[in-house]
Amino acid sequence: MDVNKKTKIMAYIRSVIFILGLIVLVKVSDLVFARDGYVNYILKVLNKGYEVSEDGQVTTSSKGYDLIILGASHGRSAIDPEYIDETLGTNSLNLSIPGETVKDSYYLLMEATRNNDIKTVILDVDYQYYLGDNSEGYFEEAFIYNQYSWLSSTKWKYLLDNMNELDFRNAISKRDVYTHSLTDMKRNVSQKFSKDYLTSNIYKLEVEDCGGYYIGKGFFYRNQEDCFYNGYCDKNALCADSEIDATPRKYFEKIKKYCDEHGIELICETAPITPTSYEELNVSLIHEKMSDFFNSYGVTYIDYNMASFDLLDRNQEDYVDAEGHMCGELAEKFSKLLAQNLQDIKQEGVDLVLNKVYGEAQ
Repeated sequence: MDVNKKTKIMAYIRSVIFILGLIVLVKVSDLVFARDGYVNYILKVLNKGYEVSEDGQVTTSSKGYDLIILGASHGRSAIDPEYIDETLGTNSLNLSIPGETVKDSYYLLMEATRNNDIKTVILDVDYQYYLGDNSEGYFEEAFIYNQYSWLSSTKWKYLLDNMNELDFRNAISKRDVYTHSLTDMKRNVSQKFSKDYLTSNIYKLEVEDCGGYYIGKGFFYRNQEDCFYNGYCDKNALCADSEIDATPRKYFEKIKKYCDEHGIELICETAPITPTSYEELNVSLIHEKMSDFFNSYGVTYIDYNMASFDLLDRNQEDYVDAEGHMCGELAEKFSKLLAQNLQDIKQEGVDLVLNKVYGEAQ
């Protein structure tokens, strides 16, 4: 073997060793430093097609979801899939995750279809994720992406699509959820070898931002808080003068196209915020803007901020904050109403249902 050929072979070998070493280093770092939480668990439930009960037992013989709910924290606190399933005969999962952007929803939709035969998508529309500045490329943006398995085609597509925007540390590791104290590291390692982790038992998971106890299927029953929070995360994003940002528009178009190509029914809705916030933020003007947006794509949109109070009675005591995160009791009422409206759309058509929902409010 000549010297040049031998040198090239050794270079390839060293490159392979370096890559393998990097993979091992990242895996060990994720094992020790990464604190896996709700996103990790709900993605595993999604891909298994079922979840275990509180005592860790598999309680269903059927696997696979046919309806998913996408959105952010409002969607997670407002929609209990059990009521959707009771009315529509579906097997649904609420994939709404606090901080989930329209971009995240697009990739979650792709992930959901890998191992599930999705027929319907309910997209909960939080105005804040459409209006104002919703640019992409910030460090924490990858908090859902880096919980996808490396065996997932969705992760690789996300990586390739966002090569110029992802922070390198988040692109290959779970860097944004790393903790470094000795106590945290012991807990992280212990967690990943526990039965609850291996079975993705969300009932046993400590979810700091849930505001209540886990019911199942991605829904948390939020408790009434002693102190109502009157602030907003970003009041500017709820301004009636704000325009729909280019980034959510781009990814909504991708969601619409993906659903059309895969024969998936797409229905958009907005869970209602508190009546006082409705008045303060001129939601009626935002409603017109959002309705025009979805109508331009030929997508069904129900804005429950415009729902008559005879149909859905609600007041400040039904929420934990001014942004409109529902307490469990109102969420149950809303979920039943949403489920019935979805069924009525199939039987009576969209226009008649919208007239019923809005009443004299529109």
